[in-house]
Amino acid sequence: RRYYLNKLIRGSLITLGSVLAIFLVYNLLEHQFYFDSGIRKLLLISFIGISLASLGFFVLWPLAQYYKLGKVISHDQAASIIGNHFGHIQDKLLNILQLKRQADHLEGSSELLFAGIEQKTKEIELVPFKAAIDLSKNRKYLRYALPPLLILLVLLVAAPSIIRDSTNRLIHTNKVYEKAAPFRFVVQTEQNLSVVQ
Repeated sequence: RRYYLNKLIRGSLITLGSVLAIFLVYNLLEHQFYFDSGIRKLLLISFIGISLASLGFFVLWPLAQYYKLGKVISHDQAASIIGNHFGHIQDKLLNILQLKRQADHLEGSSELLFAGIEQKTKEIELVPFKAAIDLSKNRKYLRYALPPLLILLVLLVAAPSIIRDSTNRLIHTNKVYEKAAPFRFVVQTEQNLSVVQ
């Protein structure tokens, strides 16, 4: 379960970083170029597709495996991971599993096998198996999530209209938007401005 918790944390950070990065790129491109309806629809569909694929593969799949839904790693694979981490255990844990399988399939007297299992178990009894998977190593994946998050926060504080307007245009793909003119007319007179139609 700790193996899948590790994958879940790593996947969440990668998903967060990738989704935010794509969101920012699409928003900034739309802000700059005012795409037509077809391109905006393509951007929206690709964003949703990439987000769902990333969420499913990097977050939901390890979460399902954490709760033992679907295919999970075998005891032998887990024993190999633990054996690779702890040099003094090496193959002892894997040997215990193999001896246990032999004892289960052996009919009749299997006291010798159980004695071997008990001896090897005592040798590895005090090893903290949870230490084989170091969750703190996932800190290196913060470099994927933090930069897009910080850029988004800066934009939301400094120029929220960039994100708000671009997102609105990307969501409403069927509307036609015109780029705002780089000037505006200011009428400085206070006279009555009504005229005959």
